[in-house]
Amino acid sequence: MKSFQNFCKQYVFWIVGLFCIFAIILHSIHIQFPYFNSDEASFAYNGYSIAQTGKDEYGSFMPSRFKAFGENKLPVTIYTIAAFVKIFGLSELTARLPFIIIGVISPILFYILSKRLFNNIVIALISAFTASISPWIQIISRHIHEDLIIMLLTIIAVIYLINLLNKFKWQYIIALSLLSGIGLFTYHIGKVLTVYFFFVLLIILAYQKKSWQICLKSIIIFLIPVIIFGFTELQNPTTRVSNLLFINDPGFTASIEELRKEHDERIIHNKLTQSIIVLTQKYLSYFSPEFLVINGDENPRFGFKGISPITPITYILVLTGIYFLFKNNEKYRFFIISLLLIAPITASLSWQEYSLTRSFLLIIPILTLESYGVYHVITKIKWHYIAVFTSIGLLGSYLFFTFYSWDFYYNHYLKKRDTIYAWQGGYKELNTYIKQNYDSTKQFYITKKLGQPYIFTLFYLQFPPHEYQKQAQLTELDEYGFGQVEQFDKFTFSFKPPTDERNIVYMGYPEDFQGSNINKNQIKKITIHNEEIFWIYNIK
Repeated sequence: MKSFQNFCKQYVFWIVGLFCIFAIILHSIHIQFPYFNSDEASFAYNGYSIAQTGKDEYGSFMPSRFKAFGENKLPVTIYTIAAFVKIFGLSELTARLPFIIIGVISPILFYILSKRLFNNIVIALISAFTASISPWIQIISRHIHEDLIIMLLTIIAVIYLINLLNKFKWQYIIALSLLSGIGLFTYHIGKVLTVYFFFVLLIILAYQKKSWQICLKSIIIFLIPVIIFGFTELQNPTTRVSNLLFINDPGFTASIEELRKEHDERIIHNKLTQSIIVLTQKYLSYFSPEFLVINGDENPRFGFKGISPITPITYILVLTGIYFLFKNNEKYRFFIISLLLIAPITASLSWQEYSLTRSFLLIIPILTLESYGVYHVITKIKWHYIAVFTSIGLLGSYLFFTFYSWDFYYNHYLKKRDTIYAWQGGYKELNTYIKQNYDSTKQFYITKKLGQPYIFTLFYLQFPPHEYQKQAQLTELDEYGFGQVEQFDKFTFSFKPPTDERNIVYMGYPEDFQGSNINKNQIKKITIHNEEIFWIYNIK
């Protein structure tokens, strides 16, 4: 083991670089992910609008919230995309590039974090390796999603907290404050993280027995971005969060009413008692093998049965890592466990059964605990040859399960009907037709049955933001907290029964055309993996 450790120490930068290449290879396969959903298009077009005009799609100058579909998106993701779009132009790849980069450098991030936690190069390299081929990290990083920025911020913040615990410096407090503030303006998980970082800060200050003047000054510095965020939240509250809470789900209320019909005791069957039960069950379910190993995300946009977030080997090694963490009295054991315990809180509050994105922070303690567990399993074996065979067996098993997750993702997942519709497939092809026929067409009627069709048209046509801002109008929000753009330019986003009027284009799903007296030989069909998505009818 010593010779292996010396080898790792000597070539550590080359090894971590190799792991980054592994991540690059995984991204290079199907580098142009075939689907681009409406949320991504909204992030990307608003980034494009900021890059071109300094305003969002509705004409608000450098906003702290982006109106988008009416949900008031947090700004950091869009401003990040805007910087890349300004340099490289607008495209699917450019808009996704910041998140791909974070996925590619994730081995570096996990190496630094694990090295800081355990002061062990081998453990850090194991963590870097698992990050490089982790389906949970690398698949999510192929899309536009705030989780990747949150993961980056969290890892950096944890490192600063460790530094602060070892030696008090004001720059650590300032850095922690800034990171928490950026997290608040990035994703809703940032709220939970900020509360967590604040309590950890208080514990560190108490542990170091700092004077009340230093404690007060530290608290004020930390809370400055929190106050700023709170002010902007009062001005433009995000509607999406309240709509996602499980207590606002009609099914939750219906279940209480059913219990009362069967046993009419309101002191037993009420929102408070049922909330405690549901929240506890949902919270614990995020640590179950059913979620972590077998099912993953129930939303086909982010997961599918066959793509395991972690392997069965990882699950066992995490439990092993927790055991050795306390057996060895690791200095930061409570820090790691507390991060593990707070990670699924946001996901537990949602009505969705399982969510990889809302529980994304779990991957940080999981990979660090896994690497710690496997290291101590191997080093506790006294006989060299058994240790070697155990290492080979664990690595082989890990690669076996990981390979089949990636195989399903590349060769099966993208072809599934549920995947195509969850990702709103077909809009790219639809707007390619629009671009080719724009000049010769008087009006386009486009179905709004699935998603927000207007944002795809803005994105793929790279419609000039300064022109769209003059026309942008959003309808009243529906019960889910979303509005619709019904028309702009020569586009009407509502399907209309087709007529024989020339140079009018009708775009809809096959069922939209049922009952219409049209010549089906004149229909152009957009098909993805033998699945008919859109029909286009146009008499020229």
